[in-house]
Amino acid sequence: MAEVAFPIAPCPLPDELPSFWVGRTAAWYDVSVADLRQVLCPADPKSKTRPDVKWDAQEASCIAAGLRVALEVVTSLELKRRWPGLAVDWLPSTDESGRARGDLDLAWCGLCLAEAHEAGGAYLDAEAALPLIFCHRHGSWRQDFCRRCHPRHAPHFTWSGGVEFVCGDCGAPLRTSRWPGPTPVALVEPEEATAALPILFAVDCEVREALLGRAARLPGLEPVPAHQFLCVLRDLTRALLAPDQFKTSYINLFDCPLLPAMPEYKPQTWDEQPYCELSPMARAHVLSAVVALLADEPVGRLMSGAHRPWKGHQTLESLLTGTPRWVQAMLIRSSAAWPASLRARVDGHHRQTGMDVDDVLAQFDAWRAEREQQQRERTSLIG
Repeated sequence: MAEVAFPIAPCPLPDELPSFWVGRTAAWYDVSVADLRQVLCPADPKSKTRPDVKWDAQEASCIAAGLRVALEVVTSLELKRRWPGLAVDWLPSTDESGRARGDLDLAWCGLCLAEAHEAGGAYLDAEAALPLIFCHRHGSWRQDFCRRCHPRHAPHFTWSGGVEFVCGDCGAPLRTSRWPGPTPVALVEPEEATAALPILFAVDCEVREALLGRAARLPGLEPVPAHQFLCVLRDLTRALLAPDQFKTSYINLFDCPLLPAMPEYKPQTWDEQPYCELSPMARAHVLSAVVALLADEPVGRLMSGAHRPWKGHQTLESLLTGTPRWVQAMLIRSSAAWPASLRARVDGHHRQTGMDVDDVLAQFDAWRAEREQQQRERTSLIG
């Protein structure tokens, strides 16, 4: 049991993330979330426990007792309990079995925050944890930073005559940081952006379905099992963002009329950039490119920017021939988990090239290991 029991604390809302309930409580007492958790349940500061993903049993018990809430209510807030079919590969690891990159990448809807404020408080629901582009209740673009400044610190809850969710730098309430969405590039006809928006929104809805473990529809295909949908999204994201010898990426060839011009994407690392760890705007660029690669005409042409005379229509076949050999080999190997119709298209490329996938990937891994060793040696010389 907790050694400290707080006299009052806000009750968690049924659809609230655990970290935000604890954050609201910390705001009441003008302490940090880390300090509040440490007081209620002293733990190893290096602990990787993330209550949004899965509570540590001892911490859940201590917090339930300390904040005077039933244990079942506390544990019911975690994502894996809320959505039993939730795909968990994208979640940060809470043990030693997978990725452990820190907290969830949250993105919120300004309209949801404003509605919560009108109802007497500020909170974020569990949907804010899902790696999506839009709020599916309001149809609005999600935000992941304050639009009034260029923040370096994460937003947090504070008390100012009531609980507010504010920018970690300028302190502005994020419910007032309204953003109508991206401004398309010049020379785009308004009807083009109007046509692209519902397409991107619909596919983002399918991403949500797959994340929750339900069958979802890839562009141009019938519904497929969630794991196949997510495998395709994972692999195409990696292929689109993968660096080549000139440190640019295939994503730069796309020009969706809904979005501002993609900055010349120049990856600084050979490490994978998972879809779930991208910002909402970067996800929009990637997802619109995935639609362009897989959808039939004219949708594919619209989403790739091929409706303009100087742009070509990008397809899965052009991706397979236009990316570095190690990316092609990666796609050939990983396509074993794709839907049959897409797998057949990749197999056709494999037969045409006769590529020795294992040899190409082994050479790439050896080359990358050599570069990393050289980098370590250079660092040791000046360290």
